[in-house]
Amino acid sequence: MPIKDPDNVNWYVVIYLFIITALGSLANYFYNVLKGNKFRIGILIAQMLISAFAGALAILAASYFDWRFELAGGIAGLAGWSGATLIKTLEEKLIKHAKGDKQQ
Repeated sequence: MPIKDPDNVNWYVVIYLFIITALGSLANYFYNVLKGNKFRIGILIAQMLISAFAGALAILAASYFDWRFELAGGIAGLAGWSGATLIKTLEEKLIKHAKGDKQQ
């Protein structure tokens, strides 16, 4: 699954991982609808866009760490499910690291 050479990207894997990310995002959204939240198309689109960004970060991590295809798919699905929560957590860790805070 590594994407080390930009001229040699396995687009089938990337597309598959984005589909898994989208499924995770949809699953989370419809889970919330089943819990009683009102269905709103604008919120669904926003959540899908946020989850796509989280999935892209997961795909980049999968490439960098050379994860197996199945692990990358699972992480992409979880990134789609957690969406903004994952991004916010990564942001907080990055800010702490940039400030030199060693307690993470």
